[in-house]
Amino acid sequence: MAVTVDVLLAIKVRKGDTKIRIANVSGEKFPPREIEIPQQGAEAIEIDATVHEWSNYFKAGLRGASELLGKKRSSKFASVGMDVLVDGSVPAGGGLSSSAAFVCASALAVMRANGEETVDKTELTELAIVSERAVGVNSGG
Repeated sequence: MAVTVDVLLAIKVRKGDTKIRIANVSGEKFPPREIEIPQQGAEAIEIDATVHEWSNYFKAGLRGASELLGKKRSSKFASVGMDVLVDGSVPAGGGLSSSAAFVCASALAVMRANGEETVDKTELTELAIVSERAVGVNSGG
């Protein structure tokens, strides 16, 4: 099935900051959140799967991207700070993998914001599948 829906993230990098401020164009449905970037590495990014919270999907992408960048750079990786604005046309909870799209877009945005010029699509897909499970969604990819 071919569909023409998307998830869009606008990013403003704030180097030297330890916070990610995330907002959604539909702010009344998805209120703004602030995420503290742990300096201990990806495993310290907390996601409570028992709480259904839209920003958990961004955190899942952040965690996955941070793990990958830590492996590539041979160190504990901590992202740059950033402001994130989310929009898109994938219906949330509509059975079209809105969560997978959001996690994938988040991981890609984090990698690009942190200087990754080239992102392998297969690597990104595999990272997003594993990362999404932290939210409590068992995605097949």
